[in-house]
Amino acid sequence: METTVYRFEAEGRSCVLHIAPTSFDRDCILYVADTYIHSYFIHISPSPENGAEITLIARDHGSIPEDLPLQFFNDCIDQQIRLMLQKEFGELRQTIVDYAFRPVEKLCA
Repeated sequence: METTVYRFEAEGRSCVLHIAPTSFDRDCILYVADTYIHSYFIHISPSPENGAEITLIARDHGSIPEDLPLQFFNDCIDQQIRLMLQKEFGELRQTIVDYAFRPVEKLCA
């Protein structure tokens, strides 16, 4: 079983998260990292096990909250589910939207 681990460094001012290669898609990790970019410096690099290693460093030189890694992983899970649903049902969703707005298009034409 693959695990996702994290560790705090620099007296709690940074956190290193290791994400197994099969846990999340690249796009998922990049999207979630982008949502944290305003509060943390972020460094993403490949890890020796072909996964990803993400380092979060507090911008204000303060300490990183203890629950931040868990929140980051939860955000990754949420985004991964969105990506999977979009991949599976995106075409169906677009068909429903097109059908729903078809009467409006006729009025505007």
